[in-house]
Amino acid sequence: MKRTLSLLLATMLVVVSLGFAPAVLAGDAGAEADAKVAGIGKLSAQGDGIAALSGKGIIDLSGNGVLWVKDLNGDAKIEVTGYGSMKRFADGWVQYSGVHGNAHIKGSSMRVIIAGVNVDLQAKGRGKAMLWGHGAYTINGKPGQWENNNFGKFLTVGP
Repeated sequence: MKRTLSLLLATMLVVVSLGFAPAVLAGDAGAEADAKVAGIGKLSAQGDGIAALSGKGIIDLSGNGVLWVKDLNGDAKIEVTGYGSMKRFADGWVQYSGVHGNAHIKGSSMRVIIAGVNVDLQAKGRGKAMLWGHGAYTINGKPGQWENNNFGKFLTVGP
């Protein structure tokens, strides 16, 4: 119960802070957490916790938990298998609860959040990502770890 409440509170913090991620990255441009490349970037992450992505591109993921997707331009292709229920919110977010499966999401401007365990995430495109929990990631071939801390691991994918 404590772990569920912790994940729920952390997820709410992530949703609120997504709009501020670019400012945090800009102020911390020299940090190890920031990895930039020209063109399309690639992010691969595996672990338990929360992954939040904002940008354009393709995201393939699997895991067990809750998935939220917001299509900002109305052109996203969203395919989710193995979920218990889906709920649409007035602000454009779609929540998939009880996910025990896979998702394929492609769009020109989207936000994607997954909170769960055994998360395996593959993303190609441009944008920002925040990882909170514990696991391993590779961004454009450069490996790293994400761990529990106050603010998570912020990454820039692409230029």
